[in-house]
Amino acid sequence: MVSTLLLTGCRSNKPVTTSFFLVEYPSDPPTPDTMKVLPYVLELAEVIVNPAYASPQIAIREGEQELQYFANNQWAVRPAQGFAGFIEQYFADNRVFTQTQTRFWNLQPDYRLQTTVRNLEVVRERRDFYARLHLEFRLETADGELIERYVTDNRRLLESRNLNLFTVAVNNIFFEELNYFARKIHFGLSPAE
Repeated sequence: MVSTLLLTGCRSNKPVTTSFFLVEYPSDPPTPDTMKVLPYVLELAEVIVNPAYASPQIAIREGEQELQYFANNQWAVRPAQGFAGFIEQYFADNRVFTQTQTRFWNLQPDYRLQTTVRNLEVVRERRDFYARLHLEFRLETADGELIERYVTDNRRLLESRNLNLFTVAVNNIFFEELNYFARKIHFGLSPAE
């Protein structure tokens, strides 16, 4: 009985806590160059996330075909919802189009933005850790005709194995790539003056 008391006294009473991380628009984003508002209406389609990364669990790639998930670290909001809110906020702040929304009830949009997240993971290579975000943006007409497509597979070295650094890197990558794509479509759709 004494040994049982001693052994139970050695166990940690500290509960295991779960940490939650956010895909979110930066609170103080870099200020992009101002663009003239395009005279078009843009619908933001639902963001599609590869099922391996769509759950609240944060993935770590241990090998070419091996994914594991952090046990006590999760996304606070599923990635599809986080990226959708990010895109909405970007277009609200940067007014690229006359009107941008996720759903139109009384108005036919001119264009639709499709976003697909193919990979969202921590990648471990030997002693280094990287944030990886592989995504695709597609601008289509309301009829589904492809106007512009942009695919990027971006990795950032993390200073340490820290999921906060991972999340910051993912948010920065997404902002940079969305900003690049917005500029690209703005240039392509700008009416000749």
